[in-house]
Amino acid sequence: MAKIKNTSSNILTRVLLIVLTGSFLFFFFETVQSTYSSYTNLQKEIELNKAEKSEIQNQIADWNQQISDLDDPEKLEVVLRKRGYGKEGEILYIYDVPEPVTPIDEVLNTERSKTVFEYVVEFIVGQDGQ
Repeated sequence: MAKIKNTSSNILTRVLLIVLTGSFLFFFFETVQSTYSSYTNLQKEIELNKAEKSEIQNQIADWNQQISDLDDPEKLEVVLRKRGYGKEGEILYIYDVPEPVTPIDEVLNTERSKTVFEYVVEFIVGQDGQ
C-alpha cells in the first residue's frame, strides 16, 4: 500500500513538473515572439525615419542652393522673371488662359440622366404617356 502511494505521488510529481515546464516554455516563447515582433516593427519604423530624414536633408540642400542663387545676378533675374517681375521700363503682358468651353450644341445633344421627379411622373403617367 505504501508502494502504491509512493508511486502515485511520484507520478503526480512528474506530471506537475511536466505541466510547469510546458507552461514556462509556452509563456517564454510567447514573450520572445511578441518581443521579436516589436523589434521588427521598430526596425521598419527606423528605416522609414531614415528615409524621411534624407528627404528633408535633400529639401534643405535645395533651399540652401536657391538661397545662394539669389547672390548671383543672372540667376536672380531668372527667379524674378518666373515670379512675374520685369526690368524697369519693360511692359509685361500677362495673359489669363481661359478654361475650355464646351459648345452649346454638344451640351444640348448629350444624354442626361433622369431626375427623381421625372421617374415619379413617369411612374404615375406611364412610359411616354401610355
